[in-house]
Amino acid sequence: MPSVKISQTEMQYITTYQGIINVTVLDCIIDEEDNKILYVVPEGKAGLAIGKRGVNINRLKELITKDVEIIEHSSDPIKFIKNCFHPIIIKNIVIQERRNGKIATITVDSKDKGRAIGRNGKKINKVKNLVLRFFDIADVLIQQ
Repeated sequence: MPSVKISQTEMQYITTYQGIINVTVLDCIIDEEDNKILYVVPEGKAGLAIGKRGVNINRLKELITKDVEIIEHSSDPIKFIKNCFHPIIIKNIVIQERRNGKIATITVDSKDKGRAIGRNGKKINKVKNLVLRFFDIADVLIQQ
């Protein structure tokens, strides 16, 4: 697994969140453009991180005045990619080794392709960033 570099600001957001929940945060990404913080939590801990009826998320949103997104980590890159796209249903994921690195090709239903890419490619770029940070997968492609 490639090493994840966390900035001082991201570390402060992680510390703040870990003060609210009893879950270790693996990664944190700040999206200033959307006023959002994305947290990656260990496998099986997403429910605990969110809290009953979203109580932990709502408390954190009030504290930091930003939207919050939780993604559950997995040691399996295919499951991790599915978690990144949740709630979009992924039909298939194929990871191939190419000259310029590993490529993940994701198949989604045609009605979900736009949501999988996101406005101005934000969703797919977020997923690309995360899989590069955790699994050294150079690119993520979407097909229908």
